[in-house]
Amino acid sequence: MKAFILAAGKGTRLRPFTDEIPKPLIPVMNQPVMASVLALCAVHGIEQAVVNLHYRGAQIEQYFGAGTAVPLQYSWEEQLLGTAGGVRRQADFLSQGTFVVLSGDLVTNLDLTRLIEFHRERGAMATMALKEVGDPARFGVVVQDALGRVQSFQEKPAREQAKSRLVNTGIYVLEPEVFNLIPAGNFFDFGKDLFPLMLARHLPLYALETGAYWSDAGTLAQYLYTHWDLLTQPSHFPRQGADTIIEPGAIISSNALIGKNCYVQSGAQVLGYSCIGDGTVIQAGSRVLDSVVWAMESLGREGVTIAGELVRTIQGGSHHVHLGNLHA
Repeated sequence: MKAFILAAGKGTRLRPFTDEIPKPLIPVMNQPVMASVLALCAVHGIEQAVVNLHYRGAQIEQYFGAGTAVPLQYSWEEQLLGTAGGVRRQADFLSQGTFVVLSGDLVTNLDLTRLIEFHRERGAMATMALKEVGDPARFGVVVQDALGRVQSFQEKPAREQAKSRLVNTGIYVLEPEVFNLIPAGNFFDFGKDLFPLMLARHLPLYALETGAYWSDAGTLAQYLYTHWDLLTQPSHFPRQGADTIIEPGAIISSNALIGKNCYVQSGAQVLGYSCIGDGTVIQAGSRVLDSVVWAMESLGREGVTIAGELVRTIQGGSHHVHLGNLHA
């Protein structure tokens, strides 16, 4: 099976960090977020993937190359064609059978295999994964019947007008027949254009609610919340990276993650749900609380030196954003 990874957007809500690197390379738990998307694909039997590129796409192609978790090829868009329009551009590559579409900036452990099985059981042309959220205003809101067939779709409604709290996760299973509905070379969006068209024509559009972890880390606040969420989970990875030195007298929270090649001096404190990126130096007397610090040595960026206090802050490279009004 093949997958299409959406990675062309500008990620403006994550500025200023996306002024320098594209959103799919923004690190989550010290690895580019798109790396976890590709790892998920590999676990669920995706054999090939195509990634669409536009904004700072050369950085994405340089980082992932031909792919490791999944073999990759790239689809460059000189002009953005929308989510569905970008997929339509690769119709020849995807037309051999059922395929999957995922955003390259999602954090999830969704069971793609079950989603594909549900899609085939229902005889669907398109199936989306749904997640219940507290505030649906940033997403496409879905109403479905008892069998999962979509009855209505609202793209980013006002909170008081939302018909449910089940939202589109941006993860789809599709049949090649959808290409007959998407005009070639035009801007066309799944939520605004394709799904309403399918409903109007009474075509088999289905949705499956998931209880899996899912986060669209598309805003600075949600990016920080996502790290707090993940750092509360049982750890399946080392909490301290290779070649990191933590001097006696430093205080490190059991919920914190310290990357590779870091140096935490005596008297420094890394507290709460903090994620410290590779190559970071935390000087004596510094205090980091519930913050994310990253440099991504693998992206050719030097480590960050912390001197002072960071509380509920994102620091990446030369950029520093304090989000002090958040609550865990």
